Amino acid sequence: MFSETDLRSAKILFLLFSGLGIGAFSAVLAIAPAFASRGGHFSVASLGLLLLGVLMSGLLSSMFAMRAVSRAALLASLRAE
Repeated sequence: MFSETDLRSAKILFLLFSGLGIGAFSAVLAIAPAFASRGGHFSVASLGLLLLGVLMSGLLSSMFAMRAVSRAALLASLRAE
């Protein structure tokens, strides 16, 4: 039905998007009182670019880590320790 690679990718995407969403919500909630009291204005474009950058760096680092782990002899390295 689903290959092991598909399940790994789905898990990585779920963790990245949920972490990004929870982190962004927490940040907005944390600065909301100061933001409201000062009547400030924020740039949606810069926030979107920041979130996109975090997402892309997370995807790239996960891709490289998954590639390195899948090519390594994991069982032999675990037995060696």
